[in-house]
Amino acid sequence: MSYLLLRDLFQVRQYKPVPKKQLSKVRTPLILIGFTLAIGVIGIASYFVVRKLIVQQLQEKALLQVRQGTDEIDQWLAICSIEIQTIANTEVARSLNWGVIEPYLNAEIKRTDEFFKMAVSLPNGSYYNTLVGKTDANNLDRDFIQKAMAGQVNISDPFISRTSGIPAVAISSPIRQSYDLTSRPIGVLNGSLKVDRIIQVVNRLHYGNGSYAFALNSKGEPIIHPNPAVMSTLEKPAHSFLESADPNLAALASRMVNQQQGIELIPIDGTNKYVAYVHLKQANWSIALVIPRENIESQLKALNLLASILGGLLGVAAIIAWRQIQLSQQAKMQVVLLSQQQKTLQQQSLELEQALRELQQTQAQLIQTEKMSSLSQLVAGLAHEINNPISFIYSNITPAHEYLQDLLRLLQLYQHHYPQPVPEIQDEAEAIELNFLMQDLPKLLTSMKLGADRIKQIVLSLRNFSRLDEAEMKLVNIHEGIDSTLMFLESRLKATPDHPAIEILKEYADLPLVECYAGELNQVFIKLITNAIDAIEESFVICHLLPQGEDSASTSLIRRKGQIRIQTELTADKQIIIRIVDNGVGIPENLQNQLFNPFFTTKPVGKGTGLGLSISYQIVTQKHQGKLQCNSTLGKGTEFVMAIPLNQQRQQAA
Repeated sequence: MSYLLLRDLFQVRQYKPVPKKQLSKVRTPLILIGFTLAIGVIGIASYFVVRKLIVQQLQEKALLQVRQGTDEIDQWLAICSIEIQTIANTEVARSLNWGVIEPYLNAEIKRTDEFFKMAVSLPNGSYYNTLVGKTDANNLDRDFIQKAMAGQVNISDPFISRTSGIPAVAISSPIRQSYDLTSRPIGVLNGSLKVDRIIQVVNRLHYGNGSYAFALNSKGEPIIHPNPAVMSTLEKPAHSFLESADPNLAALASRMVNQQQGIELIPIDGTNKYVAYVHLKQANWSIALVIPRENIESQLKALNLLASILGGLLGVAAIIAWRQIQLSQQAKMQVVLLSQQQKTLQQQSLELEQALRELQQTQAQLIQTEKMSSLSQLVAGLAHEINNPISFIYSNITPAHEYLQDLLRLLQLYQHHYPQPVPEIQDEAEAIELNFLMQDLPKLLTSMKLGADRIKQIVLSLRNFSRLDEAEMKLVNIHEGIDSTLMFLESRLKATPDHPAIEILKEYADLPLVECYAGELNQVFIKLITNAIDAIEESFVICHLLPQGEDSASTSLIRRKGQIRIQTELTADKQIIIRIVDNGVGIPENLQNQLFNPFFTTKPVGKGTGLGLSISYQIVTQKHQGKLQCNSTLGKGTEFVMAIPLNQQRQQAA
């Protein structure tokens, strides 16, 4: 029918004019045809857009599952590595006396409940372990022993223990004569972990029927795989996936070995499968999760059914409109209805895109929160481990000082009543410089007390900073959170060969305890202060690039010092105001209104993700019903102003 209609219209234009009424009858069906085609195209395009967004969301969910598995393994290996390094730096380990070391290592194995065996190796390859004591074997052929002898802390690929026959992973650390990291190792301490725990984490990765996970080492050899026949150990290396006859599997292994991560659809074993892969940070391994395509795309059935229904409805509506347009005014109402449906579909598409953006932002915030929580746990653990020995040292310095004073008084009495001791005592007194020792020893103990007190302050700051994992709202001291953050960033504030020290000016008001999420506010503090440090360091770089011999203004710019001013105040309406002001490079005016947008960053690739200020803005405005704004002048500096209510419950009730 449309062909005849177009032909008639073409003939009319060629040969004779058409009355306006007849031309209107021809134009209306053409408009309807075009309108129907447009809606169809929009519907199809919307379907593919929505389908792509949903598939991307499902892929991100699968990739996030693999990341969670790798994070669990990374955290476990990091904690175990710190344990080994800590033990290797003890005086017990440096003694290389197995009679002294063995009970200490057995106690550490029982305490940590992670290692099933620890061993001490000597430079000639002989070694002792906690299972059999002295061995007759030589382990210099082990790669992890060679790396540790070269001064490198490392985690080995899975191997079969020669002592126990258990599949294991070794964490090795050099033993040095002193704390000097450049000194040559005198031995190696290694702890053996059972591979079973890593296998359990990898085997837990699951995404529907037919999915499975595997892990590759740096050579592309499978160290964990559902098929035991293809698994590799140091004793029995398996066939590397890099040399697989399947080019797709070989290409995937190459990307995993090159420490890439992502999710992609590739043909494996004759069928298309999604493969999500992530590289570990602590060990040179990669973990992949293979998911049958239907496990992910089966969740699109509802969308396909909806698209079919909408397509069918659209076709039925077009047929009805075509039949009725020449009969009555009802046809016009059908066109209006179709137009409304089009607007509704577009609105739904926009809402779906907005929901997806919010989901991505929430996901990024969860990942960032998880990272900060892991950092908090590590800092809290370190603070706890340091606090016990330093408390012992600190509590014993005072009585030691009193005992020393008693001994010195007794020695002075001897000198007073026996001024002429026997020659042997006089010679020994001169040899040890007794008078200097009596004057210097109390000073030495005083210095030790000051040092121990300093360490206690650092531990207290670390424990305050570790509030990052606190999820409950409570009353806290805002100044303690800021001071803990500054203590955590103290190394970045010190002078270096490239730039002078950054000065911190504290202008604290007398603030009451503030009801807030302490950990999340600490997260905001560390982001804002880190940004201020980055801006000041960038200004130092700009100053160094200026040519020598400039005018006085340039000279003053080169000599100026970095400065961060932190102010707090309590307003009359019970608002806590915190200002963080730096004299860095500043922010261009055209970028200031984008600072709190997700994924927006002015930093180079690899240095910033664009999530820090966005998450900080959400923490202040949504979690604490506050305000966060930026005032900046290019070339002069930046001020971030944060305002939160003193009492959250009262603010929420209002």
